[in-house]
Amino acid sequence: MDRWEMNWKIIRSILPIIALGAFVYYTKSLQPDYTAMDPVFESDVKELVWRFQMNEGADLLYQVVQVNGTVTGFDSLLVILGHRLICAPDSSKSLTPPIGETITVKGRCIGYDDLLDELRLDHVVQIKN
Repeated sequence: MDRWEMNWKIIRSILPIIALGAFVYYTKSLQPDYTAMDPVFESDVKELVWRFQMNEGADLLYQVVQVNGTVTGFDSLLVILGHRLICAPDSSKSLTPPIGETITVKGRCIGYDDLLDELRLDHVVQIKN
């Protein structure tokens, strides 16, 4: 085996690793930044949940909304507002307000559970008043 064949084997084995790295970088850049988006709807917890109870909230699914409400509990990493809004914080931010505090949050509305009467948001960040 001469030098050229040896170099070709090395390059041929490194090319898939470079291609995989470029693919991962490209797919990471495709994910939207929900924290930077403007909300399409702003209200309090009761009004937002009421819209879903009356089947008026379908246009808000997978949209960014801004909601203010009182913190009523925690469930591992989740924050519960007004006993009905379950907020999953954005992975880059932490959300740890004290229970009883009124806060304003922004996040993507991902679904309403009519059996439990709960609305879920993900990618939630706290808005400073």
